Amino acid sequence: MPVQPRVLMVEDHPDIADLYQLKLQLEGYRVAVASDGAAGLRLARSLRPDLILLDIHVPQLDGLQVLAALREDEATGEVPVVICSEDDSPQLMKEAHRLGAAAYLVKARLLPSHLSQAISDVLGQRSGLARDADQQAS
Repeated sequence: MPVQPRVLMVEDHPDIADLYQLKLQLEGYRVAVASDGAAGLRLARSLRPDLILLDIHVPQLDGLQVLAALREDEATGEVPVVICSEDDSPQLMKEAHRLGAAAYLVKARLLPSHLSQAISDVLGQRSGLARDADQQAS
């Protein structure tokens, strides 16, 4: 049986975290949750997740600070990060993409089924890129 992908969710609203966690677990993902940016950064470094689902407005370190720190760390620099935020500010979206976010999802327009599809798409793109690199190397 294939290993289930591990998703780290950094989300400070317990109801949203519970809803998304349940949906992702039902889809076959192993999900860890951090309720603030500092805890999320620590968990990212220790768990080495396959993908990070990151809210922008979280306590301790905000999502953009977490994303920048993830990209600077050799252990987490390549982990895909999907921003999932209530904030649809074009400036925030632009900055998140500049920092290397794989996607930016707006919660108000996001059904749980769309969340799992977005994660699957990002992980699929990543595995496709890894296969392409392996083929080019051989």
